[in-house]
Order: sequence, then structure tokens, then C-alpha cells
Amino acid sequence: MTMKFTDTRLLAIDLDETLLRSDNTVSNYTKEIMNAVRGRGIDIVLATGRMYQTAEPVGKALGLGNVPMILFSGGVIQELESKHMIFERTVPLKAVHEAFTIAKYHNWHMQSYVNDRLLCHHQNAQSDLYERQTGARAEFLGDSLYDIQEEPNKLIVIEEPEHIDTIISELGPTVYEYVELVRSQANFLEILPKHVSKGLALEHLVQHREYDTSHVISFGNADNDVSMLSRTGYSVVVQNATAYVKSVAKDRCGHHDEDGVAHWIEEHIL
Repeated sequence: MTMKFTDTRLLAIDLDETLLRSDNTVSNYTKEIMNAVRGRGIDIVLATGRMYQTAEPVGKALGLGNVPMILFSGGVIQELESKHMIFERTVPLKAVHEAFTIAKYHNWHMQSYVNDRLLCHHQNAQSDLYERQTGARAEFLGDSLYDIQEEPNKLIVIEEPEHIDTIISELGPTVYEYVELVRSQANFLEILPKHVSKGLALEHLVQHREYDTSHVISFGNADNDVSMLSRTGYSVVVQNATAYVKSVAKDRCGHHDEDGVAHWIEEHIL
């Protein structure tokens, strides 16, 4: 007999490689399930590494209304329709400048996010990949990228998966005092402000409501979802999640390209 989660108050769902298919879309079936959930009085929060610019189209395609979105892996909480900023924490400029100095020396692709703008040095395969995957519009600043005086919401390094551990070891000793380093995809390394995570942002969201994270079910696939998966009453990972993330979660659903999250929700919630 299928377990039903009758006391669920909120679903916190990652986007890339969890709710979204590989082509950056959601199916009509997933849209129907999300709206059926809202019809049951259950809230939905999109919890993503994305910026507002690239999360907004997904939220609006789902027809979720003015829901809060956890953006930048927890660095921002912002309402979908009103754009009201509930919470924001940015990366200190000292860490930004030191990270860019190291990235420039090693010729890594590192991009910055300031005021909902995606800022890159120059167009390359990594920036093209990111634009295709997220629908973002990059701005190319050349060397002036390194001199920006506004604190970004995050930085991302995009390199081949086998190089990410080396990049962490190169960056870590210099910037660990100021930032968190976390993988959001196999080839994406996020550089976030200290004390920022999806899990902490989720706790911030529910702390003034009539329930807590024990009434939340979270869905994810990558390392930057672990803080959320480990804090909620129940947690589900997609079939394509990494082995480590699967070990953290309490349950599994189907592949993100096969509407795994929506099928799980229909079976256990609706």
C-alpha cells in the first residue's frame, strides 16, 4: 500500500535535473500535478541555484502564482510575481576579487551574478552551455568583470566534472573564510556567501508559519540540495541524482526527463 503524506504543508522542489527536463521545460502533466497540489492547499517553493531571470519563466509556466522562490541556492528568497525580496545575502568583494584572480591565472570560466544580471568575461563554450540550459542572457564585460564593485549573489565556475575537485582545492584555502563552495551540477561549482544554503533559506521561510520543516517534503538531485533534503520531514531524490545525494534522501522517484517528481507527488500526495 502506498504511503500517503496527509500532514504535508509545503513541497520544496529543485529545478535543474529535478523538476525540469533536459530541454529546460516542464511537461503538461507536471503542470497539472503542481496545480492539483496547490488546489489541495499545499504550498510549493521552487528552490534553485538559478537567478530570478531564469527561474521566473519556470514558475510562471507552472502557473504557481506569487509563490516565494529560493534562488542562488539560498542566497535570495524572492516572490515570483511581485519580485518582492524577502531575504538576500551576497558574496564579500574581498572573496570575489581573490576568486577571480585565481580563476584568471588558471583560465577557468567564472561568471558572476549582480542585480539579476549574468556577467561573464567573454563568450565561450561554457557561457553558451549555461545560456542554453537556463535561458539566461549573458553580458560579456572583458577584463572589467574583475573590477566590479558590487557584491554578487554568487559566482559559478563551469568546467569539466573531473576538474572540479582540483578547483575546490585551489580555491578553498584562499576563500573558505568568506564563502561556501558547493556543486550544483557535475560541472558547476557555486561560490556562495557564508551561512547560505537551500536548507537554511527554507527554515527562514517557514519559521513564522504555523508549521515547521517536519511538514515539508523536499526534492532534489545535487550537492546543493543536501542541506534541504536533510532538514525536511521527508526527502525524495530523482533517479539521476548523484550517489551521495541518494544516500541522504529517504526516498527516490523516477528520472527528471520522465516527470519523476510529478509521478511521485501524484502517487503519495494527491
